[in-house]
Amino acid sequence: MLLGLSGATIAAAVRAVGTADLENAPSLVTAFPYTHSRNPMYVAWTGLYVAIGLRWNSIWPFVFLPLVAGWTHLVVRREEAALARSFDAEYRAYCAEVRRYL
Repeated sequence: MLLGLSGATIAAAVRAVGTADLENAPSLVTAFPYTHSRNPMYVAWTGLYVAIGLRWNSIWPFVFLPLVAGWTHLVVRREEAALARSFDAEYRAYCAEVRRYL
């Protein structure tokens, strides 16, 4: 179930972004699933990582999960700082309405 949900979220996030150049985006992407999470792709990739660990019945993905989650959080914070510089008030309003992860 987690594997399917993560895959569906990744597909929805890719669809929402479309062909936009995310490095030089002209506007914020706020369509579903970005209406529920500012970072649905990262949430979904983490869910996929956990689902694979469960599927393999292995402890090792869970041993490294704090490292993976910490690194992801650092990347998200850096990306959010860039978005705040690029979109200022529009991004602050979006942050006030939509949570970072879940």
